[in-house]
Amino acid sequence: MKMSEILNKCDLKFDNDPLKDFTVEGIAYDSRKVKPGYIFFAIKGMKEDGNKYIADAAGNGANLIISEEEFENGSSTTMKVKNIRKLMAEISGVYYGDPSAKIKLIGVTGTNGKTTTSYLIRSFLKDAGYKAGLIGTIDYQLGETTIDSTLTTPDSVELNMMLGEMVRSKIDFCVMEVSSIALAMDRVHGLNYDSAVFTNLTSEHIDFHGDMENYFLAKKILIDSLTGKANAISNSDDQFGKRIIENTVAHKFFYSMKNESDLRSFNEKLTLNGVEFDITWNGKTYTLKSKLSGRFNIYNILASVSTVLQYDIDIEHIQRSLLNFNEVNGRFNRVSLPNGAVAIIDYSHTSDSLKNAIDSAREIVIEEKKNGKIITIFGCGGNKDTIKRPVMGNFAATLSDYSIITSDNPRFENPMSIIEEIISGIKTKNNFEVIENRDEAIKKGIEMSSEGDIILICGKGHETYQEINGVKNHFDDKEVVGKYSDLAK
Repeated sequence: MKMSEILNKCDLKFDNDPLKDFTVEGIAYDSRKVKPGYIFFAIKGMKEDGNKYIADAAGNGANLIISEEEFENGSSTTMKVKNIRKLMAEISGVYYGDPSAKIKLIGVTGTNGKTTTSYLIRSFLKDAGYKAGLIGTIDYQLGETTIDSTLTTPDSVELNMMLGEMVRSKIDFCVMEVSSIALAMDRVHGLNYDSAVFTNLTSEHIDFHGDMENYFLAKKILIDSLTGKANAISNSDDQFGKRIIENTVAHKFFYSMKNESDLRSFNEKLTLNGVEFDITWNGKTYTLKSKLSGRFNIYNILASVSTVLQYDIDIEHIQRSLLNFNEVNGRFNRVSLPNGAVAIIDYSHTSDSLKNAIDSAREIVIEEKKNGKIITIFGCGGNKDTIKRPVMGNFAATLSDYSIITSDNPRFENPMSIIEEIISGIKTKNNFEVIENRDEAIKKGIEMSSEGDIILICGKGHETYQEINGVKNHFDDKEVVGKYSDLAK
């Protein structure tokens, strides 16, 4: 494809002198990936400034270099633009053949529940006979190819490339987790969503967005991008659930456990082995059973069922598919211990998700009637939202019987400084302790457990590393539980 053709499709004026026009061989915002015939986008990111690598990109053969800053480079054509991220998204879409218009794209956004909801939707679709891909926090499933995830929502170049591969593989649907940062940074700009799902909104990424209102407005970008032919599915129990879709031109559909909605659960039953609840659809009552545990998973199931109902998948099929669905890696994963206690590995790393995890564990302990305790082990990540740290400390100490405050991914922060901020929110005195070493913290939780107890290990979930001073060291909560399980006597 010629550069002039791409720019014309993006409605941009460009000097179409044949000496400057060229066949585009690829696009990149990493100068190391540039080859002859490439377009290089010199993007100023949160960690690196692409403008520092313009000479490298030119040296690697870039035919066109685009930046928001004034610069000169004798060996490459240059272009200054106002919003480079939006332009990169538009050019990526054109270069890869506008793939989001050729596949049914389902976006899932919200603070908590995006991953499980996405996996559930994909599972329902696949069991109904559709080919479905997935882009999210754990991995990118492109049909026959699965790639470990680097970002919940990749940048626009990778996104359009992956969607293009799905189109070539004749995939019918792509289910995508859509983060607020991706929305604010125009990573998903120009994508054509067939449905968008809103799960909930609680404090997270405030270090990036500044306040909750900006965080909300970032999430709303996804809903506002929908056309009149699309579906907007939202949680009416969440305080932002109605507001986020009130102005959309898309078809609106609400789900809930408490407030009135199009799909509402009732008769909920929660045990360590799963959840069970009833719904009413088209005048009939149906019972949904799942191996997923925790009240928050009822919301995830409702969000997923609400989505696939928009594609005329019948309830009987959903019932069978849900019954066969296994827990998502790192999401409330249960490990039985020899002494009758259970360790639960969960990704909950926000104040609200930690509260939900502890509340769910408490409901399960009460249902089990074994007089069990909740032992919560958690920390907070470094160089990210600090506001949540004392809040999470308060939730853990108030809602758990005992808490062990430990290290998560401290990144470039001092682990004990993070722990001290967590402790600043704790009002109790005798039901927590600090063990900075995460391995030792998990060991202690297992050693002190007894029959009926739940050891809730939160924050890392599916992650198999601990990031300290920029180095990712192997660390897997599940492996550590397995290593010390014999200590549960």
